[in-house]
Amino acid sequence: MNAIPIHKLSDKFQGEIAFLRYVSQNEQVPAVDYAHRDDYYIFLFIEKGEGKLLIDFKEYEITGSTVHCILPGQVHIPVGNINACGWILAVDAMLVKDEYKEIFEQVSLMGSKVNLDEDIINDLKYCASAIHKRLKPERQHIEESIIHDLLSFYIGITAEIYRKGLPVSKNKRLAAITFQFKTLLSANYQSLKRPSQYADKLNLSPVYLNEAVKKTTGLTVSECIQNELIIQAKRLLFYTNKNVKEIALELGYEDYAYFTRLFTKTSKLSPTQFRKKYLK
Repeated sequence: MNAIPIHKLSDKFQGEIAFLRYVSQNEQVPAVDYAHRDDYYIFLFIEKGEGKLLIDFKEYEITGSTVHCILPGQVHIPVGNINACGWILAVDAMLVKDEYKEIFEQVSLMGSKVNLDEDIINDLKYCASAIHKRLKPERQHIEESIIHDLLSFYIGITAEIYRKGLPVSKNKRLAAITFQFKTLLSANYQSLKRPSQYADKLNLSPVYLNEAVKKTTGLTVSECIQNELIIQAKRLLFYTNKNVKEIALELGYEDYAYFTRLFTKTSKLSPTQFRKKYLK
């Protein structure tokens, strides 16, 4: 395999902007049993059950009542069988407000385990049921604005659940700058490698951009750039059969020896050692 499969919402769900279904425990659901990424958000509301997900080389355990968010572009795959019941929502990124995206991005960087109380569980159940009824084809064209509002409410509840487990941001301006930077980074990591290049695109000084990102994430701009490149490299090493030189070139490094040194310093394993370890 020379590329990580990308599932598109428009192809997978026949042009719909959202797809929601309830999965009961022990139900035989056709699972995607290979590593892939999506161009849309996936929100899992687990009412009960157990299982494991591998998302960008982090293993997440599904136990009890909880929520999980998989961001567009994150490579994921179930680990063994998942025996759980709950709701699965796939939704176009355009329906996720920027303020919620900031929270989900922060969670993906820092990690945050959440447990749901009874009131939140009931809110999510009620909202999911209301969305499910209105997503039927014969009702969508009449109730489109209601569907959008309900989806935003459901996603907002999920964001609020995560936000409670994150450090309080004292400066919304810095958080907004960090989100803009992360969005730029996701789209330009192959060509832009220096903090000053991102600062120029955001019309900020490198010092101010670094301050905003550091206070919001705990990482410098350089560390964020490096982390993005390393996770992309790990994805390609694990999920494709491209050699190290091909991966270096794809990530924008003509000097693959330099890329190898950078990867080894950051991961404590050479690219070859990493591939051997995870493909045992």
